[in-house]
This record gives sequence, structure tokens and C-alpha cells, in this order.
Amino acid sequence: MVTKRKIHPVIAIAGLGNAGKTTLIHRLKTGEFKDIFSPTIGFQVDIIRKDGNRFDIVDLGGQIAFRNAFWENFVTSCHGCIFIFDRTDKERLSIAKEWLWKVNEWLPKGANFAFFANKSDLESSMPLEEVVQGLELSKFSESPSKSFRIFETSNVTGQNINECWDWITNAIRKRMGSKTSLDIYAFELLDERLEPIISEILIENEKKEFLEETMGAFNTHSLKMIDSLPFINIGDFVVHIIRKGDYYAITYIDKDDSQNLARELSLTLMFETLYRIRRDLKVDKDFLLNSIETIEFI
Repeated sequence: MVTKRKIHPVIAIAGLGNAGKTTLIHRLKTGEFKDIFSPTIGFQVDIIRKDGNRFDIVDLGGQIAFRNAFWENFVTSCHGCIFIFDRTDKERLSIAKEWLWKVNEWLPKGANFAFFANKSDLESSMPLEEVVQGLELSKFSESPSKSFRIFETSNVTGQNINECWDWITNAIRKRMGSKTSLDIYAFELLDERLEPIISEILIENEKKEFLEETMGAFNTHSLKMIDSLPFINIGDFVVHIIRKGDYYAITYIDKDDSQNLARELSLTLMFETLYRIRRDLKVDKDFLLNSIETIEFI
């Protein structure tokens, strides 16, 4: 089964509380500075359109409870991330460093990563060299394949805001332009005991036999590691894993396909499947195929 849909790239905005995340989004949307914002509770999703393109922006609340509850979930499924650091906040330098590197670990392979040394207009701001040293940003130079850039920014003056936005959005569009389709071969839903609730193969071609072998290998060898694997390569397939609450969605896709697109599709299938199960409605191959056909990543 092949589904081809245009998707909207997701950009996660991370950073400790009061770093300037919400203010940045307001400036990107309006071109103006505004500093009267309440702290973001949990997360907030905004849409920014520019040059005929749409980007979904997730403003991640910076308080510790929200960092623990939401950050990983959104960062692992984003196409790019901006980490904002308040360069006047020397007291929380070590905390910012801890979470910056967590975000780096969670970012999908190939995702673009921008670092904002924000509030550069203030006299009390730390020198950029001190920020780089304190957060160990020079480590990124040891991985030249990592798409990472540092920007000295100010939401007040607009310093480097547009430059960063152009860099990260152009890079994302260029990367995504090469692959916007998804080949999905099977879908499984497991309960908290890792027992299958739904298991359906969605293809009837020469790959079916190999797919059955892959599903068997995954359940035999990899199921016990399911909580530590966002996805795993087995044979000619990628097994994509999503957990929400007490349930796991397992999607078997092609190796060349987008993990971000697989995550979006897996979440949709999981939620629609659970909705029907809880209402004692039938969930079978035809239902899953129809659900895939009607998903709109636009």
C-alpha cells in the first residue's frame, strides 16, 4: 500500500522558561516585537505561512514538568528544531546544557538544528564564546554531517531572526522535496502486555512473504526492547514504533521512507483504531486501508 501526501513540516521551539520562545513565534508571525506573554502551559501549536509554504510550529513550555512530559514526544517527530538560550541567564547555564544535549539526542536523523543565543541586545548578556564553552557547542563541529548552526539573536531588534528562519525552512523544504510519500506494508496495535490487538498485512505482492518473516523476527527478537526503540531496520523494512499510554503502534514501512511521515500516519491509525475498538466497532484490513487513503498530510 502506497500513500502519497504532501505534509507540513514541524519545527519544535525548545528552551528553558523565559528564553523568548513565544516572543520569537510572535515576531515570526507578525514581524513585530511584543514582550507581554504568559508562560506557555504545556505546548502551543502555531501555523506560519511564508512564500506559499506552511510550517507547523510547536512552542514547548520551558518549565521542568513540561520538559519531562512533552519535549521528547515533539522533538522526535519534528523536521527541525530551534533551541533558544537566554544569554543573560548564567545561573541556569548547566540546566540549559543538559536539555540542549537531550534535544540533540532526540532529533531525527537529518533534522535541522538551530541554536539561538538570544537577548543579544542586552548589556548583561554573556559573550558568545562563554556560551559556546559553557554549553559545549563546539562538539557539533566534530559531527560535520549534523545540520547545526548558531545565531546571535534578539527578539527585540530582530537580529538574525529572518536569517535563521530562512536557513532552517529552506533546508527542510529542500530535504523533504526529495521524498514525500510513504510505503506502508503492515500495521499492528499492541496492549500494555505486548499482546496484539490488531495485526494486519496491507499488501498482496511478492514482498508479502518477506514481510511475514520480518514481522516474525521483530516479535521474536526485538519486542523486549520496544520501549527503547523509535524504529529498527529488519531486512528490507523499517519497523516504526509509537507508544501512547498503554498502547503501541507498530508500522512496517520502506527503508527509504520518512520516519516523520511514518510517525504521523502511525499516530492517526492508532487513534482511529482505538476509537473504533472502544465503541465495539470492527477494525480490519479494509478499515485500515480506507483510513490510510483518507489521511491528509496537507
